[in-house]
Amino acid sequence: MPRPTHRVLRGLIALSLAVSASVVFAQSDKDAEQTKRLRLQMRQIQQQQQEAQEAQAKADQARQQAEQSLKAQESDLQKQRAAAGNAQRKAAVLDKELEKLKADHERLKADLAALTEKHQGVLATAKAAQEKAAAAESRLTQEGQQLTQQLQRCTADNATLVGLGNELLVRYESKGLGEVLSANEPFVQTGRVKLENFKSQYGQRIEAAKVKAGDSPAR
Repeated sequence: MPRPTHRVLRGLIALSLAVSASVVFAQSDKDAEQTKRLRLQMRQIQQQQQEAQEAQAKADQARQQAEQSLKAQESDLQKQRAAAGNAQRKAAVLDKELEKLKADHERLKADLAALTEKHQGVLATAKAAQEKAAAAESRLTQEGQQLTQQLQRCTADNATLVGLGNELLVRYESKGLGEVLSANEPFVQTGRVKLENFKSQYGQRIEAAKVKAGDSPAR
């Protein structure tokens, strides 16, 4: 389809030819007036041609701008699609990381529960051991007190026995010759030796049986 400018050009050419022909053959005022009208029409046509060219230029510029805008919109759309794809991939990665974090959290909760239970068991064992140690200490304290009391009684009894033994030895040693002879002793000298041996043996036994107040009995 021919553009409007081409039609205008053909019209101008035809009009110019008509004007030229009218000028050549004009012989009267009527022809001059017609020529004037034709020239006015040609100027109007030229003005219309210029306006049409300007409109065509504006239309071409608008078309180019529309094409550029369309290309920009297509580029933006592609960028948005790419960004949406990246966002989806990132969302998928984040979902996987979230699932992993949830699994780690559950595992840590289980480990913490196990450690708490183990700690409570250790505390219970330690408490039982402390109670057992306290009971043993109390028992040992009571036994120590009882042994101390027994030692004190033994020391007192031992001192009493030692005193009685020494007293018996003194009495036996202080016997006179008449008492010895009346005891049916055949020989006075032999009886004296036996007396000394008897004193020595029982004196050693008494000394060995002594328990000092600061000594502890062997367990």
